[in-house]
This record gives sequence, structure tokens and C-alpha cells, in this order.
Amino acid sequence: MFSNLINKRVLREVSLFAFIGLVILTLIPFGSVTPFPFAFAAIGMFALAIISGLLFGEPRQSRWVFSIALFLLVVLAGWTFIQAIELPSNWLANPAWNAARDLAGAQSAAISVEPADTLASILWVALPFVTFLTGLLLCDTDQHARKVLTGLGLTAGIIAVFGLLQFLLFPNMLIVVEKHAYLDSLTAVFVNRNTAATFLGLGTLLMLTLVRDITRTYSNYPPGEPGRNALLLRSWIYILLLCACFTALMLSRSRAGIFATFVAALIYFPWLVINWNGSRRHLRPVPRWRSLLKLLSAIGFVVLLLTVFAGQAILRAQERRLEDDDRFCILPGIWRAISDHWLTGTGLGTFRTVFSAYRDPACGIFGIFDRAHNFYLEGFLGLGILFPIATVLAFSVLARVFRRGFAQRRRLRHYVLLGLAATILVALHAAVDFSLQIPGFAVFYSAFLSAVVAICLGRNNGEADMAYERPLTT
Repeated sequence: MFSNLINKRVLREVSLFAFIGLVILTLIPFGSVTPFPFAFAAIGMFALAIISGLLFGEPRQSRWVFSIALFLLVVLAGWTFIQAIELPSNWLANPAWNAARDLAGAQSAAISVEPADTLASILWVALPFVTFLTGLLLCDTDQHARKVLTGLGLTAGIIAVFGLLQFLLFPNMLIVVEKHAYLDSLTAVFVNRNTAATFLGLGTLLMLTLVRDITRTYSNYPPGEPGRNALLLRSWIYILLLCACFTALMLSRSRAGIFATFVAALIYFPWLVINWNGSRRHLRPVPRWRSLLKLLSAIGFVVLLLTVFAGQAILRAQERRLEDDDRFCILPGIWRAISDHWLTGTGLGTFRTVFSAYRDPACGIFGIFDRAHNFYLEGFLGLGILFPIATVLAFSVLARVFRRGFAQRRRLRHYVLLGLAATILVALHAAVDFSLQIPGFAVFYSAFLSAVVAICLGRNNGEADMAYERPLTT
């Protein structure tokens, strides 16, 4: 029995390592927007999910979140499949099929105007959900969840360093191919600067957390003990990776990405400063005036960073006003398309086909909009009324998870706030861009969220507190 327990622990560690590796592999080839990397990532993650489910079973502490996520996956994938199949009746079919029948004699009818594209979109929906479910299966303890977050944070830092070197030395290259767009912006391993900004913003928050943890561990480490110098070296490495993430974020020149990151930082950084040493038991209670002073100083520091370092993004915002931005010009057309198909949707993955009939000529003839630049509106158009219902349910579950985390966690409460701030960052940027529709970032964020949820719902016991005092290795 003891040997079986050891073997299961080893298997979980190996599975955790494979999980982080798959997330990294999904990120590197342009965010897996091309078919081959995406298929490889999907096959690997689905296989790991099945193996993890058979070996470890449902998670204990986060079982209800696991069940809701699995339910949403089944419902969304099932409805997408129904949208793509031929219907025996024209009652729910898209009116476009009637025109096709009159003009070309088409005999089939479906909810989707592009059934093949809709059917292929099932995997694009399923992969982030499967990643989240796999993360919940593997993150059974705070230690495992923190290993995932450490791995993701270091990955973001290393990609930021790569992006900076590439942008400075080879500005016309994107990994190994010639760069054709966003030549004035850092995009790291992604095709567009907006996804890069969302990723680097999340990476900045992650690395800030890792710097906080490693410096706290170093300050509590007894002088002269073996390993103290190694902790000091790791602290400096983490600080350099944090600076790399922040610098790369500024060089992305993404107005919305930088703004969303600073909103998240205004939520996270002041609390982190106030409680930087708050978990050390020997410290006396801090006077309220001193906490208020720290809060105001932290807010002022974040605003100062925005003013000093976000100059290029601010200049872009001044040169190109919101009313001149094409993504806002097309919003009325998207709303008209949604109002015509609000119940059933037009089929997931059909935005490019459907929107062309609703595009306002006043928006100009330049540019092809194959995405809505709004995750929520494109989801509503594609899936119909089911999408906002699923979105409200997902945000409600996360709100409950974060609330429970704030109530029950003490030493790891900053991870709860990290999850809240990162979710606000991603949710804000999703309203004007399509980062969540890029598989690489969607998988990265899903893995991050699974680890944060595991910490929020974990038990704050003595073993967890003792584990928190020990430095992590990935």
C-alpha cells in the first residue's frame, strides 16, 4: 500500500511536469493559431486529462467547480454540434439556407451558416476547458498549485526576455519567420501585439507574486544556513524576469492591454505592498495610518509607472482617437447581427461569413474583420443566448471561489487576489480584443486559473502553512 502511494505521488509529479510542458508547447508556436500545433496541443492535453482522471479521480476540495466546468463543456460542445448538423425542419435553421435553396437548390439546412467551420470550432472551445479540468485534477495541494503558477510565471518571464532580444536584434522576425505586421511593436511569440500584451500583463502579475514569495522566504531564512546564497541568486533572477515582463508589456504598445494591466495592478499591488510582511507572526500590528500611507504610496507608484513607461501607448491613444478606431465603428453592425440571431446564433466560427452582410460602408473598405475584437459579442453572435448565460454562470462561480478564498486563506491570500486581478485584466481586455480566442493564451490562462482555484478552495491547515515557508522548485 505504501509503495502504491509513492508511485501515485511520482505519477502526479510527472503528470504535473507534463501539464506545464504542454502549456508551454501550446504557447510557443505563435499561440497555436495554425492547425498542426493546435492539433498536437489538443491531442496531448486530452490524453493527459484522460490519464489524470483515471489515475487520480475527481478533485476533493474543488469538486463542485470541476462539475460545473465539465457541465459547461458538455453543454457548449453539444450545442455547437447541434448547430452544425442538418435539421429535419427549417424552424431553427438559419434563413440563409432558404436563399441557398432558392438560388442553388440546396437541400440541407442547419443553424450554422458554415457547418464545417462550426464543427471544427468544438475543439477550440474544448481545449481551454480540458486544460482547466486537468489542472484541477493535478493541483490537489497548495504545493502542486504553486508549482504550476511558478512554472507559468517563469515561462512568461523567459518568453519576455526572448521577445526583448528578438525585438532589439531582429525586429523584422517573428520566432523563425519574417514578420509582416506590428513591426513597431513587441509581440514575443504571438502574431499580434494585443494577445502579447494580455499575456505579458498576466506574466507581470505572476512574476510580481514570485518576487514577493522568494524575497519573503529569503528574509526568513537563517543567516549562514546552506542555501541562502542560492535563494539570493533566485531572487535577483526573479526580479530581472519581472522587469523583462514589464518592459516587454510597455513595448507591445497595446493601449487596451496596458490599460487593463494597470487596472489589475491598482487592485493587486497596493494590497501586496501593505501585506508584504503581514504573514510573519512576530510582527506587531501595523498602525492604520501607516497602512493608509502604504496604500496611497503604492497607488501613486503604479500611476507613476503608467505615466513614465507607457508613453508609446498613450501617444497611440492620442494620435488615434476611439472614434477613429475601426473596431468601434463595426460595433453597431455586430449588434444588428446579434439582434437578428440572438436565440440560436449563427454558428460558432462563422463571424467572418456573417458579419460581411452587416458591415457599415462608413467604416471603409480596408481591412477584413474575421474576428469581432470583442470576445463577448462574438460569442453571443456565434452561440446565441446560451453564451451570455454560460458567461454569467462562469463569472458567478469565480466570484464565489474568490470570496471563499478571501474568507478561508490566510498565508496564501495574495494568490486569491492575484487570481481576481488577473481575471479582471483578461475580462477587460476581452471586451476590445480577442486574446481569449488565441489557443495558446486561452490554455495558459486556463492553467493559471485552475491553480488559483485550487488554492482558493484548499484548506488552510498547518501542513499547508509549513509548506508555504519552503522555497519551491519547478
